Amino acid sequence: MHARRLLAALLLALPASANAQERYIPLELILGAQWDGQQQIAYPQGAFAEFVATTPSTWTGPRPWQHPKTGETLTVYDRSRASQRSKVDQVFAIRRDASAIGRVADSRYGIDACDREGKYPLGLWRQGESRTFDYRCWYGNADRARRATIEIPKIDYDCGQAHCLEIRWTYSDPVDGRQLDRREYVFAPERGLVALR
Repeated sequence: MHARRLLAALLLALPASANAQERYIPLELILGAQWDGQQQIAYPQGAFAEFVATTPSTWTGPRPWQHPKTGETLTVYDRSRASQRSKVDQVFAIRRDASAIGRVADSRYGIDACDREGKYPLGLWRQGESRTFDYRCWYGNADRARRATIEIPKIDYDCGQAHCLEIRWTYSDPVDGRQLDRREYVFAPERGLVALR
């Protein structure tokens, strides 16, 4: 109970949504873990279930993982979900600049590995901010350039719970300009992903 009261106090100390122009986004917000208010990347240990209504994922970790293409040893989380149609297994790592966490492996689309995409924001971001992340993904022995863009339409608002974060993520091919995917995600403290559009 003490930890929950501390978290509640820390969250209440955040600026109200009308005044919130900048916010530190901890990994704990993405995972749905408890956050101690420290503005640093921490790697909470455990299994964290998302709170979306359909096909929620579970994050587990962290653990060491060797990238099959670069040979680099990364600290990663496994993210998996199963639906009636398929099972999805993904591996996520924090980017080198610590500004986002993204996939380094995905069981779908023939992706063997990626070199740290930007999927969900981390660290200090501003409302209305947009950042673009260029990286490579390997499909067997062939690699392709990929681009992810994260936008922050709402940085701190009430989504039925205080201090929610809404992001817009776009996945594209920077060579031919094709948009491959686009999603909007809403995260809530201690719940992780609560809405997906």
